[in-house]
Order: sequence, then structure tokens, then C-alpha cells
Amino acid sequence: MIRSRIPLLLSCLAASLPALAFEDLPAYSPPPGAAAVRQHPLPEQFLAIEKGAWQEARPVVAPLTDALVAAAGAGDAERVRKLIAEGALPNAADLRGERALCAAVAVGALEATRILLQRGADPNLKGVQGRPPLAIAAANGQRKIVGLLLRADADVDRAGANRATPLHEAVRFGHAAIVADLLAAGADAERFNTLGQHPLALAASLGQLASIEALIAAGVPPDLADRKGLTALHWSRRDQQALAEALLLEHGARREAWPLIPR
Repeated sequence: MIRSRIPLLLSCLAASLPALAFEDLPAYSPPPGAAAVRQHPLPEQFLAIEKGAWQEARPVVAPLTDALVAAAGAGDAERVRKLIAEGALPNAADLRGERALCAAVAVGALEATRILLQRGADPNLKGVQGRPPLAIAAANGQRKIVGLLLRADADVDRAGANRATPLHEAVRFGHAAIVADLLAAGADAERFNTLGQHPLALAASLGQLASIEALIAAGVPPDLADRKGLTALHWSRRDQQALAEALLLEHGARREAWPLIPR
């Protein structure tokens, strides 16, 4: 009986109370001391959650990352050191996909490269061109940076987007001393690029005589077959590199331009 009267009592009570408009509600006042709370900026690795994904179509990149890549690309070692001390991440990529280490290596910035490696930059991460730092340094003839990267455990055979290894890059641009350094570090002289050429075939095709000497001196057979079963002698003849052909023959290459049993 009592339960049946509860709804009736509640309705009567509600009718007797004055209706409160939204404007009549008391204003919110923060608790004492709330205004004194300091708002610390988010660490760089958490900046991606500072905005909702619907507010920004582009990837969220921390300002420190852009600044670090720019400083590395300018060869500004002191600014690189300062930005990392402020929290910039050595391995982060900017909106273009470039990384600080690749940017530093591309301009031959030895000290900036050294600082980045000391602060944890991964020597095997590729940059915007799809090439790892060691391949960039080998292509540019930066022998000191090549040595620095190798001491930092860079993968001596890590290929770029075109499947060219650092050894291919050194051969292509005629840096015979770097060819020898990479071979001494254990580079694989039988890796193929997109054309199916190993470094000796590439050297013969381009007429890079010093690189041919360095490769053969390191024990690469002058008749080593490429992916199609063709030898370096074939490539020297195809691209009319008469001096390269003569050098290969001098080192014992067979006069056939391909092996008897292609692999």
C-alpha cells in the first residue's frame, strides 16, 4: 500500500518545487589553489595525442623533430646537441620522412653525425630517399663518416630502395678507397642491384678501373657471374669500356663474356 503511494508523493513534491532555469544554476568556481597548478608540456613522444586525429589530416610531428632534422642538414652540431638535450628524438622522421642522421650524412657533417650516433641514432634507418646512412656516405665519398658508421654497427650490406648496397654506391661513384674499406668490413660482393649486377659487373659497366682493382684484390673472382649468368667482361664489352675489358683480361678473366654454366 505504501509503495503504491510513493509515485504520487514524488509527483506532488516535484510540482511544489520552483523550476530552475540553466542561468539560475550557480557558476562553477575552481577549488582554492587550482589556478596555481602548472601545466607541463607533453613529452615529444606523446605529442601525437595532444590533438584528436580528426583535427589534423597530416601526421603529427613534434616541432623538435623538424628542428633537429633541419639542424642536422645544416651541419650545426651544437644545435643538434642542444635539441637532443631538450628532448628531440634522434630517430624520429619529419613530415617528408627524413631523419636527422641521414640529413647529417648527406651534407658530410662529421661532428653532427658523431653526436647523433652517440645519442642513440640508429645507423640503419633509411631516410626520405630510401637509402640508409652508410649507402649515402659511400655514394658521397665520405670515408671518415663511412668508418664512423661502421664502428657504430651499421649493416654493411643494407640496401636502399633500388637494392643497391653501400658497396654498389661506392663503385658507382668511383670511390675505390671506400670500396676497399667496405670489403674489409665484410661487405658481400655478390649482392645484386635492380639490374642484377654485382659490384664487379657494375664497375666494369661504368669503367671504374680503381674499383675493379680493389674488388679483385679483395678476392672477387674476375669471372663471377651476375644474376643473369653474365660476367663483368660482358658488361665491359656491352658498354664499350675497353680499358675495363683489358684490366679484367689482365687479371685472368676468360674471353667468354658469360660463364659456361650460368648459375
